Amino acid sequence: MDKYFLALIAVLVVGLACAGLATVYAGTPGAMATYSAADNGKTISMKSGDTILVALDENPTTGYSWNVTASPGLKIVEDKYIAPQPGLMGAGGAHQWQIHATGTGTMQFDAVYKRPWEATTGNESTFHLTINVA
Repeated sequence: MDKYFLALIAVLVVGLACAGLATVYAGTPGAMATYSAADNGKTISMKSGDTILVALDENPTTGYSWNVTASPGLKIVEDKYIAPQPGLMGAGGAHQWQIHATGTGTMQFDAVYKRPWEATTGNESTFHLTINVA
């Protein structure tokens, strides 16, 4: 019985080591750059054909959601809401957009956090990213 237990432990250790290597390699060059609320107002650079990820906190249970716009030359290729863990009633999650550069020049990604049925007052939370695409 002890031999089987040791074999099981060895298999688990090797599996965890492989998972750790996968995590390390996910951060290597070529991985998709991610931007969050901490990057609000920044100017970034990317190459035409590259894709970035913008992730912003969102809680649609309150009626609020991000209304986004992107300049021509930026294509939103994925738009998804990541819900919080099950069982967290009323908790917010995150909204993610994968943005692919299809052109070159200076472009904008903008978002306004508001209830869609309410008028824009200028007091809403906003996110702005200027993107220089070469």
